[in-house]
Amino acid sequence: MIDIKPKIHDNNTLEFKVGYIPEDGVTYNDFYMNTWIFIPEVLDVNRHTYPKDIFYRDTISYLRLITPSYQLEELAHEECLPHQRLKQACTETTPEGQQDATTDLEREIKMFASIVKSSVRDACHQLENNDDLTLFSKGSDEFVAQATLVLNNYRELRPLLEATPTGAARVVFFNYGDEFMSNVVEQHLARLLNRLAQLTPQSETASHPAIDRLLRQEHDYRLKMGYINVENPSEDTNRQFVYHAGQLKKYIESNLYLPTHKRRNTVFLEQVAFSFAAGVSMVFATVVSFAFQQTYGNFTLPFFIALVISYMFKDRIKDLIRNYFANRLGSRFYDYLITIRANNGKVGLVKEGFDYVKPSDVSRHVKETRARISPLVTNRGVDERVIQYRKYVHLKRKQVNRLSPYPLPGINNIIRYNLSAFMRKMDNPQVPLFVNDGTDEHRTVMGDKVYYLNFVIQCKYEDNSEYRRYRVCLCRDGIKGIYDMTK
Repeated sequence: MIDIKPKIHDNNTLEFKVGYIPEDGVTYNDFYMNTWIFIPEVLDVNRHTYPKDIFYRDTISYLRLITPSYQLEELAHEECLPHQRLKQACTETTPEGQQDATTDLEREIKMFASIVKSSVRDACHQLENNDDLTLFSKGSDEFVAQATLVLNNYRELRPLLEATPTGAARVVFFNYGDEFMSNVVEQHLARLLNRLAQLTPQSETASHPAIDRLLRQEHDYRLKMGYINVENPSEDTNRQFVYHAGQLKKYIESNLYLPTHKRRNTVFLEQVAFSFAAGVSMVFATVVSFAFQQTYGNFTLPFFIALVISYMFKDRIKDLIRNYFANRLGSRFYDYLITIRANNGKVGLVKEGFDYVKPSDVSRHVKETRARISPLVTNRGVDERVIQYRKYVHLKRKQVNRLSPYPLPGINNIIRYNLSAFMRKMDNPQVPLFVNDGTDEHRTVMGDKVYYLNFVIQCKYEDNSEYRRYRVCLCRDGIKGIYDMTK
């Protein structure tokens, strides 16, 4: 199956986390994801102002393993697989000068911390969706108790690690995981407090003793360990904390990211097509030269003029044929081939392609999903510009399973679109509006000037095909929202 989770990554960047989850018991799985981006014509986005190279420059794609799924309640028990593997790695010893035990420890710390982050996030999101204050408070008590057990069970392994011959040198990696998980827990406790404030009646004070107690414990513990804390006020506006937290996140999650090799997909075909174009243009120039040579002879003015003109047309013919083949190859083949390799083995491959398509060439299913039915637009004959971004993913199920001793659901493809190029020709983000409220008081307010992009995504897997639509609201100041419009 294909799972898509959209979100706003930053002010100008849209992110789609696409999960490719292959089936067990098969040798390989093929996934297709076709994305049509419908752009208002007024933004002047076309193949001349926004060519293919610029699109790939503005698009970032990462491949990473989907974090093994564990409930926070499972991680609170020392018998769970992640804790047992981490404990074993902490007690392993190795002869001086070898790095095997250190490498295993780092890998287990990264995986354990990543699993904890995912479990804490999922548990927090589940609580945030609860609209009942009583049930929310009860669930928050359970969340705090389970998160406390997870942190304590992890920290109790530090003496075991320090007792090994190389423990003093390796404890620095252990502390990285400890600090990262402390950051994650604090961040989600703050989210729960914000949600609690929304659910609490205005006549009452939002307070949760268990959350407050865990926050105080973490504050004191972080000071004791020398971890960087958020300060208010801060001399550097907490710049050091933000940078260090970002570095910790990259370090912990590096165990999940997959190395890739990206190259052009149609290099050989392009060279064959361009060679054919050069041959056809040369045939034309040679035929014209021979014809005039037979008629007027050598070293005559008509032959000289014909030779110059034939070479002028030769260059034009070659460029026209090159452009024709380039467009045909681009629309029928993929632009790039990305090979996924891990543990000295090939896990799979990804192909991606980009094209402009005419609105009239868009299939009926895509048009129906787009649902462009407003008479204000359709009756004045204004077309949208349409970009198609195609992606094909081929995964080897057995190779994916061998990447980790943990059960791996599949692979995530994180795609980020920077939409700054689309905002360049937008109007001012706010316009003055006159307010007529039926009284003698006249005043002016400001209104937002926004534009809408529509993403229609087709997901194909095995014999299943489904269409999804996301509407993106943006203005010259950045992205304002993304909405799931799938019916």
